[in-house]
Parts: sequence; structure tokens; C-alpha cells
Amino acid sequence: MKVTRRRIGELGIDLEQLRAGQAVVTCIPDMANVAWPAKAIFAGLSREDLEAAAQRSPAGTVDSAGDTVALSFNCYVIETPHYVALIDGGIGDGKERPHRPAWHRRETRFLDTLQAIGISPERVDIVINTHLHADHVGWNTRREGETWRPTFPNARYVVAEAELAHWTNVHEASADGNTLHGAFADSVLPIIQSVGFEAVASDAEVVAGLSLRSSPGHSPGMVVVALDTNEGEVLFLADAVHHPLQLGDDGIVCNFCEDPVQARATRLDLLGKAAAAGTVLAPYHFPAPVFGRLTAEAASFRFVPLDIEMPGQPAPNMRAEMRRPEGN
Repeated sequence: MKVTRRRIGELGIDLEQLRAGQAVVTCIPDMANVAWPAKAIFAGLSREDLEAAAQRSPAGTVDSAGDTVALSFNCYVIETPHYVALIDGGIGDGKERPHRPAWHRRETRFLDTLQAIGISPERVDIVINTHLHADHVGWNTRREGETWRPTFPNARYVVAEAELAHWTNVHEASADGNTLHGAFADSVLPIIQSVGFEAVASDAEVVAGLSLRSSPGHSPGMVVVALDTNEGEVLFLADAVHHPLQLGDDGIVCNFCEDPVQARATRLDLLGKAAAAGTVLAPYHFPAPVFGRLTAEAASFRFVPLDIEMPGQPAPNMRAEMRRPEGN
């Protein structure tokens, strides 16, 4: 497998692209390298824990003095001769998220970035929501006047049946309709009411070589996505792992995991199998570089990025400087 960094000059951004057999996988962050308050995602971490995590985590991903961790929100586009698939839908634009200021009423160039790599919304054949949390479904829809319409009008919108059923029940029982910070109403329900979700088993093969794997814990019906290529497997991790610091301490669980015990068990199972098989991982929340393999070290793991072939002048290390989200 080969990773390159593609410069999109007109947008002033660099994108990582993985080539594996006939597949090209491009990471498109909907929000990149944000300095997130550590306790807002890992409430149990002490200053000492953060200092230890900073020593074992990739440079620039933990700021123990500032009590922050670096997070990105990575969507992945898979291009093959047979289909174009988007894995996860990011945060989206124009969404009302008053309780998440960094996500509130955004205006970004996400769709321009897709266009810059030759992917118009109409070209996308498959959208997979690994789960239905607000930061994974935002680009399912975009506003047209006062209505939320499917962003990708020709796509099959795929989600695990267990995940869709769970959040549909939660929404129907909700008094205020603000399920998932409002994401159910503006990014999930409009799909149900228009093109419809393809609700599938948690181990379904979506298309030949692209399959789901049940990974509950963070969300009841969450899945990860496996891409089988003739050069090995690529595993899109969803929220099975939120940050590299979790690789060195299996007791660190995200605040937002519905079932922390199950989330930890899911994470350890996935990581152990990936390390043994040499699977290439594509994490949702890791800052660049994003494509890598795991090595097992005693009771922990280490994320080893794949070498990046750099055409021309090297791009700056995207982990070097974190920016803080407004309002957090």
C-alpha cells in the first residue's frame, strides 16, 4: 500500500491518499487538528495521566500543560472502478448545535474539497454511517431553503439496523425532539423521509469487498467498516478508538460511550486482531498522519503511520500546532 499527500492548492489544504490495489482512499477532515479540552472527552484523566499520555502518544497529540488533546473529524472517500463510497458524514454545515459551539452553524468548504478530488455529490454511490452521533451524520443532508435534503442524491445511505432502531425509539420518546443534539431531526429523519436508509445487519457486506463489523459500546449499534483489497485490509475505526492515548492505557474510555465496559471490550478485540493481522487502520478522530498499523507492546499498542510519499516540498506536520474550537 502507498500513501501520498495531495496538495489542493486552491483550498490551501493537504489530503492523505492511500492506494491499495484498485482502491484509492482519501481522508477528508471535516474539522482538523483541534485542541479539545481533555476532560470534555476523557473526564477521568488527571494531570498526571495526561503527562504520562504525552510521553507515549505521537508528538503534538497531547498538551498536558494546556489540558487538551488533538482531535480531527475524518471522513473517508473510497474510489474503486465499481463504486464511490463515503465512510461517515462528519459534522456538516449550517446545523443548529448550540450545545456544541464548535459545530454550530458552520460554513466550510467540505463539498469544495470533494469536488477538488473529482467527487461531485452525484458521484457518490454509497454513504455509510457507522453510527448516528451528530459528528458522523452531518453531511447526510444540506439545507435547501427551509428543507434538509440528501447531500448525495444518488447514494445508498447505509446504517446498521440496530443503530437506526435504537435512535428512532429514543427520538420518538423524546419530549423536545433534540435527539443527538438535533442531528436526528436534521441529518437522519430527512433521509428516512426521502431516499430512505438501507438498514442492514451489523455484519453485512455492503458491496463486494466492503463490509461492516459489529462494534457496540460507544453507541448500541455502531459498526466499523472493512475494505478488502488485494494488498490487505483497511479498517475504518469509527469511534472504537477516539485518541492515540487510549492505545497505551486500556482503561481510558470516552465520556460519550453508552456502555463503557462494552466499548473497552470492543476496542481491545479490534486492536488485538488488527495488530496480529497487520491491518491498516483509518481512525476517525486521529490527526494526520491517519493511515497506519499497530504494533503490540506488552499490554498496550502503538500506532505506526505508513510512510508518506511527498511530491515536491514536504507539507508541514499537521500535528505540530493545534487550534482551539471556538466556544469550547
